[in-house]
Amino acid sequence: MSASNCPETPRQKMIQMMYLVYTAMLALNVSAEVVEGFKTVGNAMNKSNENMVLKLEDTYENFDLALKNNPGKVKEKYDQAQEIKKLSNELVYSIDTITYSFIGAIASEAKIVTIDPETQKASKKNRVIPLRNPDGTKNLDSIAEAIHLGGISWIQKLDDNHAGTHYFLGKAEGDEATEGAAVEVKNKIIAYKKAVKAALGKDSVHVNLGLNVEEHLLNKEGEVKSWEQLNFNNTVAGAAIITLTRMKAEVMNAEFDAVNMLFKQVRSNDFSFDKIAVIARSNSSYIMQGGKYELTVNVGAYDSKAKFEASVGGQRMTSNDSGAVVYTTTCGTTGPKTITGTVYVKNDNGTESYDFKQSYYVAEPMAVFELTEMNVVYAGIDNPIKISVPGAAAHDLVVSLADPSQATLTPDPKSGAGHYIIKPKVTKGEITINAAIKDGKGTRHMGSNKFRARALPDPKIFLGKVEAGKSIPIGDLKNLPGPSVRYGSDFAFHMSLPTIIKQTIDITKVNGATDLENRGSKWGADVMSYIQKAKPGCKITLSIDVSMPDGSKRTISNTFRITK
Repeated sequence: MSASNCPETPRQKMIQMMYLVYTAMLALNVSAEVVEGFKTVGNAMNKSNENMVLKLEDTYENFDLALKNNPGKVKEKYDQAQEIKKLSNELVYSIDTITYSFIGAIASEAKIVTIDPETQKASKKNRVIPLRNPDGTKNLDSIAEAIHLGGISWIQKLDDNHAGTHYFLGKAEGDEATEGAAVEVKNKIIAYKKAVKAALGKDSVHVNLGLNVEEHLLNKEGEVKSWEQLNFNNTVAGAAIITLTRMKAEVMNAEFDAVNMLFKQVRSNDFSFDKIAVIARSNSSYIMQGGKYELTVNVGAYDSKAKFEASVGGQRMTSNDSGAVVYTTTCGTTGPKTITGTVYVKNDNGTESYDFKQSYYVAEPMAVFELTEMNVVYAGIDNPIKISVPGAAAHDLVVSLADPSQATLTPDPKSGAGHYIIKPKVTKGEITINAAIKDGKGTRHMGSNKFRARALPDPKIFLGKVEAGKSIPIGDLKNLPGPSVRYGSDFAFHMSLPTIIKQTIDITKVNGATDLENRGSKWGADVMSYIQKAKPGCKITLSIDVSMPDGSKRTISNTFRITK
């Protein structure tokens, strides 16, 4: 039966409209876990890009040294590498500029957690970096500094899926874009690949540059989409930023592969050597007590068909198939350590020995305790706390109370692994929390921390925005429905507010009833009539019974001076 023979009823149309609205709401509902994931991935990629910059610098330094030692052999490949470096720097600068400009469009300032260089602890006050100039224009240098210091964790609108589409695709939402930042990036990448291949000449066949932005791919619905549509159409800001960061990484990887290939060609004919250097690499120079220290020893040049022997830390070993000796020891004591050894390499004249020395440091176990709200724990309410051990997985962490009679300590499933809720049963003294990790042989104690237990302080009485003990204009007083009870700005703990049970009101210099009682927070008609008699110069005293978030009952009193 055709649609014309069976038209939709108004109810069916309404149901379809509600479904569309619901689908849109789901698309907008980016969870906090996803946003945290954007931050984690984005910060890791920024760190990886910084490491790639260092690798590129090392490669170019090697090229510089090779050119100095043998300019006739190296000059041609060196010039090719310098041209690729120039092209890559220009493209990375363009991607950075687009990234910083987009971040500036969704953020006006960056609040960066700074670390005290002496104490190595987080500063009590975040560093605030304005991202705009006094005239309101974006300051890209400030945005670059904020990204360098704090990654992308400070960006508040990573879940915004409106700002990016127009910025990256212009006005072509859902269609093939011909303008916007994504089109600009795509065109520059295509031009970059063409220029790099031209710079490499015949060597270009040895390098796969990647950066496949010309292809049309399938989205999750099976629809064919262009690169810019697939990556930026209706994409949340966090994903767009990560995409740009990934493209920057791909450019630097392409640069590294191309330049490294050129450098290998320079060294391809260098077969002879007259010296052997010992290379000793440890898994880390900072080891926790009880952890494993691993040292890999190589020689700078070796015959893959021959083995070498080494004495490391008193142990005699033979090299493996990759031409390395791997030494492992358990770190039982703390402090600075030194490993010495000797590598024995056979040559035509016998065996030669090469000594080496490696240092590392073994640290005491350390657990990190982080209160997510305040530096004390309050009795009778949930106090969020985060506990972690550097280098240990959260699921291997075991936490416990030294005295369970003082408090309860339970995991916080809403916040994820490593987060707990401590609820003190006492209002004074200290509560000790122990942390250990499971390592396959049992549990190892990693540290303890003491927290001060305190009772919740009394809340404050407010008339409108006026805090108790201050003056309130007569006109404002007579227009209020009643008082409120809450904590002031000096108490930064997030929790439910106290509830007003009963209040007693007295106004000086006013004839009639005094000490009027009122149930709840809203004034009744008799109290409102009484307040209408007040004049400037009077004082209004409130005595309020409240129910506290910890379940206790308290009475708080205070006075306001009435002014014109």
